[in-house]
Amino acid sequence: MGYELAEGGALRQLHFDGLEPQKIRRFSPRFMSKLLLVLKPPLALAERIFADAAYHAAGRTQHEAYPAELLHMTLMCLGCFDTVPHGLINRLKAVLGEVRARPVPITLDGSSLFGNRNSLVLRSSHEMPEIDALVKMLQRALWRANLPYTPASSFTPHITMIYGCGKIEPMPAGKPYSWLAGNFELVFSHSGETRHDSLGRFALSAKADRYEPPESQLPLPEKVIGPRKRANRKLVAR
Repeated sequence: MGYELAEGGALRQLHFDGLEPQKIRRFSPRFMSKLLLVLKPPLALAERIFADAAYHAAGRTQHEAYPAELLHMTLMCLGCFDTVPHGLINRLKAVLGEVRARPVPITLDGSSLFGNRNSLVLRSSHEMPEIDALVKMLQRALWRANLPYTPASSFTPHITMIYGCGKIEPMPAGKPYSWLAGNFELVFSHSGETRHDSLGRFALSAKADRYEPPESQLPLPEKVIGPRKRANRKLVAR
């Protein structure tokens, strides 16, 4: 057992022989691999997005367009990890497999710079309430099963085409990129590598209940009921 002499002559224990304290490993979430729930465009559409992004990148940035097979729209992050958390994966797959939700229509018709590193992304000029409703449904399922997820302060549906490209002009708007997402995926995105591990794919069904409308679109009663008006009282002269 190791000791050192502290102030006042007292001995302070440092460690047990053979059990020296390990150095604390500190990780920044930015540099750790992530477990994600994503929507992916069909391969033919993903190849079109890649080709358009690669053409736009030429002569504007040294960063390459993101590979077609990896293009995705992140629905939520389930946590940052050093390696694939296999025990957690099994629990997640069991819960996500029970989610019953409808396919989601997606249309991306513009581009912009996004994030601190100025990545070029595809975005929509219109709201897509079905995506928001699907995210809320997934969050509720995970919360009820006491499974982790990272709540987003704000959710902006987008697909990143070029990561860290710097301040380049947005890609000109052309024919919108549209598809009907028939499933969502659980993927492990390796930090520092252009690589995803697909860990599960979960079907969306047209037979599922319709998504809940946003609060702004909730129907109001035909007649607004307010406070009762007091009956007029005639003053009787005495």
